[in-house]
Formats: sequence, structure tokens, C-alpha cells
Amino acid sequence: MSEAGGGSGIPGDAGANPGFVPKQDLLQAIVSMGISRNAATRGLYYTGNYNADLAAAWIFENQDTNVDAPLDFDSSSDEDDADLSGFVDESELYKMVLIVNSDLNMGVGKVGAQCAHGAVGLYKTLLEDQSKYGEMLLSWEQFGETKIVLKGNNTSHLMELAAHAATLDLPKYLVHDAGKTQIPAGSMTVLAILGKIPMVNQISGALSLL
Repeated sequence: MSEAGGGSGIPGDAGANPGFVPKQDLLQAIVSMGISRNAATRGLYYTGNYNADLAAAWIFENQDTNVDAPLDFDSSSDEDDADLSGFVDESELYKMVLIVNSDLNMGVGKVGAQCAHGAVGLYKTLLEDQSKYGEMLLSWEQFGETKIVLKGNNTSHLMELAAHAATLDLPKYLVHDAGKTQIPAGSMTVLAILGKIPMVNQISGALSLL
């Protein structure tokens, strides 16, 4: 997923504001996660308008505030006047990517189930070695458990990405299907990887959202 580039505001968007123009590509990437445009605009505003994952993490972390309200610079609400000095930068945030084997042409429900297997499998891997992954797990949970689903080309591609993750010492989990529906038994369906955003982007930064 590309996370750089400029753009204009969204015409007619209730969350747009003359004093702030969210980057178009970042805004669309966040909205594609099922987040409202207002919340996406607010998240980009409070995290510097330069990274979709960072903005999404801010949104998830601030669900107890009215993140879906339009961004209003004239408002005196607490969330618009929030002190951001304690917010960690992108290099300290974690995300999980779930890379789907697009060559298998799985249905939507099948993809959802396989991604769930990948997320749970990787989570169990982290729990089993908390001396190594405990701090990573706690940080990921603290900032919204960001999960991004991406397109992989085929089995060979997933294996290459898994090998790359291993060279960076990032935890990973490969899902192999039982073969009960749609695809042959043993098919490699999803690769799950967790790590700090810049490191994970070294592996998956060029991939497209599913």
C-alpha cells in the first residue's frame, strides 16, 4: 500500500476544513478499512497527514471520543484541543499485515476465515514466546491492534515474503488450508506478519489493499 503522496481534499466532505487538506491517497486507504471519512480526516490531522496506518491507529485508540464528528477548528471540544505531545511516532507503532494468496481465487467468506486463522495463529505464536514478543504484543494491543489485509500474488510470492520477514526477525504465521471447501488441502492461503510499521513496510509496502 502506498503511503506517500499529495492530494486534494474531498469535495463536499463534511470532515474537510479550509485549514487542513488531508492527502487523498491516505484518506482513501483509511476509508477502505471501513472507517468514516470524518474519522479518517481527524486521524490524519492529529498524526501529521503522512501515514494511513498511523492515522488508523490514532482512530482506534480514540474510539472513546467522537472521532466521527466533522473536524472543526472553531470547536472548543476536548478532542480537538487534545495534547498530542505524548503520541508516539510511526517508528514505534506496530501493525499486522495479512497477505492473501490471490492466485487461489477464494470467495469473500473463505478469505475472511483464512485471515482470521492467520491473525489467531500469529497471536498464539506471540503468546508462546512472551520473553521475546511480549513488549511487541503489548504495544500492538495498546494502539488499536492495527490489521491490514493485502494482496499477494501466489504461493511462491508468499514464501518469498515470509523469507524476507525471517531475515528481519519478524514473527510470522503461514496458513495452510485443510481442504474442506473451495481449494486443495495444504494450500497456502495467508501470510500473517507483525512488526514495527517501517520494518513491515520493507516487506509489504508495495502491495495493494485487498
